[in-house]
Order: sequence, then structure tokens, then C-alpha cells
Amino acid sequence: MTQAQPAFPHIFCVKTSVGAREGYFLMRWSLGNMENNEFVHILKGTPHHGRFYNIENIPVAQQNHTLHTINSRKSNGNVVRPMRWAFTDKRLKEDDMIFPVLRILPRTALPTMKMTSFIPIITNAPAQGQPGPAEPVGPVGPVGPGPGPGPGPGPGPVQIQAKKYSMTTIPQHIVRALLRDAVMQEEICPITSVELDIENGAVTSCFHLFEKNAIMKWLSMPASRDKCPLCNCPCNSYTLE
Repeated sequence: MTQAQPAFPHIFCVKTSVGAREGYFLMRWSLGNMENNEFVHILKGTPHHGRFYNIENIPVAQQNHTLHTINSRKSNGNVVRPMRWAFTDKRLKEDDMIFPVLRILPRTALPTMKMTSFIPIITNAPAQGQPGPAEPVGPVGPVGPGPGPGPGPGPGPVQIQAKKYSMTTIPQHIVRALLRDAVMQEEICPITSVELDIENGAVTSCFHLFEKNAIMKWLSMPASRDKCPLCNCPCNSYTLE
């Protein structure tokens, strides 16, 4: 007898990281059109609204790690692809809100993460002689140096002075390969939410991808302190010449 596939959780999260900071990407889905007689699940990030959550272990008797398959599409893309998902042994909880931590395959099926959907892990050191509390997670403010810039930059490149850091260049074939992969995965600029293409894209020395005018404008602002808005590391940006 075939066991019915469980419902795909409407709000869920996956383990991820931003730079060296580990956390969870909070997501939800909406239904799209039918594809091969099955609904398409449109995935998109959902804001954490400044809430804090505790990480709970799911009792072994309730664990089910079976992989299930659905049709999925990124909220900012047009490509429908099969995606496999499974429950893990973790979930996030705050009062009566419980969000399962899922395993997603392939990871490229996930949409681009905005920082309003990233819940970083915060581990509190226990008092001397006291057992440590459950591992808490929660927003701790922007991961970068501050709020991102407002509306996207106007037409035309922004000229900035090149700055010297430990990585002084990225070979052109690496820049091209990274941007080509971003186009295939329908990635968007984290600053402007504009879809990346090979001509308008830029790669930072910390290997994050942006629209080239947007990252150049960001780095030209004194408030940026010449640091990447995603990982807060000093960086240069590189484009195809």
C-alpha cells in the first residue's frame, strides 16, 4: 500500500549561512499554474518581523526523513523544476508558531534570500555551573553595515576609485563563469532586485554578485566603509571588460 505524500509545509526554513554567520532562511509558497497535471509551488522568502525563535529537536518517534517531490518555481523566475524536500530533526518555535527546518534538493531551486528573511543563530554562553539553554535564533539587525540604499541607481556607471585589499583581481573567465551561472539560476541583485545578466553583473572580491551600477554606487557611499552589504567584508567589485 502506497503511503500518501505529506503536505508541503506552507511556511518553512532551511539551514544556510551569510558569510561566517549561520542561520535559517524563512520561506513560504503560493500556488501557480498546473504543470503536468500538478500544481506549481512558487517559493519566496518571508520576513521574520523581528521575532526570536528557539531551535527544537523533533522527537525521534515523530521524525520522517523521506524525500518527496513537487514542482517548484522561484518567485522571480519563470523556470519550473522538480524539487525534492524532506523534514529534518529540527524546527523553529515561538509561542504557537512552529516552522519545520527542511532539506531541499537541489539548493538551486531556492529563491534569492533577502536579509529580512534571514534568522541568524545566536548562542548565549551559559552561566558558570549551569547547563546551556536551547540554541536560540533571531534577527540581530542588518548583517551589512546598515540599511541598503533606496531606489536603484539611475542610468550610467558610477565612477569610484579602485581600492587595494588582499584580493586585487579576479580573472575574467572566473567573472564570466560566475555571472553565467547566476543567469542560469535566475538570480537577482540583492540591492535592486533586478535580474542579473552577464553584461550588467559584477562580482565582489568576497564572491557575491550584484548589478554592477548598484554595487559601485554602494561602495562609493561613505556609510558603506568599502564593505560588502551582504558579508560586511572589505571588497572591490569586478566586471567583464
